[in-house]
Amino acid sequence: MDRVSRYLVMSDRTYTDVTGVRARLVYSTRTAKVMAVDVATARALEARDAAGVAPAWRDALRGAEVLVPADETELTAVLDRNRRASADRSAVQISLLPTSYCNMGCAYCGQQHTRGGLSRTHRDQVRDRVLRAVNAPATRRLRIDWFGAEPMMGYAVIRDLAPRFVQAAAERGVEYSSFLVTNGSLLTTEKVDTLIRACGVTHFEITVDGPPEIHDKHRPLKSGRGSFWKIVRTVRAALDEPESRSAHFTFRTNVDRHNQDSVPRYIELMAELGFGRSNVSFSIVPVHSWGNDVSDIEVSKQNFADREMLWLRLLLRNGLTVQLLPSTAKKVVCPATTTAAEIISSTGNIFSCSEHPLVPDAERNLALTHIDRAGPEPGRPPGLFDGWNDEIEQGGSWCKGCVHLPTCGGSCPKAWHEGHPPCPSYKFNFQDRLDLVASQCGLDSAAGEATGAR
Repeated sequence: MDRVSRYLVMSDRTYTDVTGVRARLVYSTRTAKVMAVDVATARALEARDAAGVAPAWRDALRGAEVLVPADETELTAVLDRNRRASADRSAVQISLLPTSYCNMGCAYCGQQHTRGGLSRTHRDQVRDRVLRAVNAPATRRLRIDWFGAEPMMGYAVIRDLAPRFVQAAAERGVEYSSFLVTNGSLLTTEKVDTLIRACGVTHFEITVDGPPEIHDKHRPLKSGRGSFWKIVRTVRAALDEPESRSAHFTFRTNVDRHNQDSVPRYIELMAELGFGRSNVSFSIVPVHSWGNDVSDIEVSKQNFADREMLWLRLLLRNGLTVQLLPSTAKKVVCPATTTAAEIISSTGNIFSCSEHPLVPDAERNLALTHIDRAGPEPGRPPGLFDGWNDEIEQGGSWCKGCVHLPTCGGSCPKAWHEGHPPCPSYKFNFQDRLDLVASQCGLDSAAGEATGAR
């Protein structure tokens, strides 16, 4: 017997296609799948009447986990799935800080930056620890993140270590991916090429906080110079190189009260500059605490969500790529919830949370161990958030009753522990996002067919 899943969001609007057929959108948060269903099926799902679903629809709805076994406890099923994923040692993720220094002085940054590269001893210890992870019998996939401070300040370290990781993974048949999270100001087309070809970088995340004058004020270089044009011209030139087609580039924009009004102009400029490409995407996110107090500048969740809809429409209208809805269920919410992931600070401290390195209090008090004491076995020691799925089940957050739990996973255990619920913006504008998805699919709103409050 089937029943209708509790993890289901339906459009409150009815749409029509070019032939006049009416449909509503159904989104399963258990599988992150969106479907258009006929009105009769939508009514049955809305009434939680699994028996009223026509037989022709049942297999597809079961596959999307819109219909689930009647005797299944869904919260337990979702959390058990997440627990299995968090315990899985086959997918290893290691984030490395090749330097403690950043050449920018962003006001909203909670890190403390100091000059100096990694010692040869530290570099060797990092190399050996990663290679042990590659060669662990359980490892099937390895992801290396180059993180900061500003990782390109440690480009020589990346250039030295990364090719060895790529080679070791290839020799053992381990799938390899690598993310570089950078302010972009130190990139050149030659370095982008080397990072892709020799260092195995598959994803670049580059932060740009608005049009030139806003970005340069929001993210000032410590030298006093601006960086907007250097960043975008370098990335734009790199995109024309054949090697760059195998990598993905994401432009991240951190929004607070100071730059929120400039986002539309930024979007239009990036479109004019030619970033409407399949391997370029845009992410616009609110500034949040990183061990520091940003309460004076942060944008409220509802205000951000309301403004975000304008930005999403502009991005799509200008041919730029942005994710409207989560496309995968989030089984492992972040590195902090699995011992298969760790962050090695430039100080040598090993953390589970990516927001702990170079934050003074965290460096003093929250390290799991130091690389000198880590021992020969792969895998980090237990961390503060390893039992996150148990916390959810026990009601440690309101995630337990939230329809978005399977695609959100709780978002950020650290933020919950600090008393700052980190609910994603899509929770506050999901129906409007469904309208955009419908439009992309060639569906128009049917006049007079809204079925719920907007």
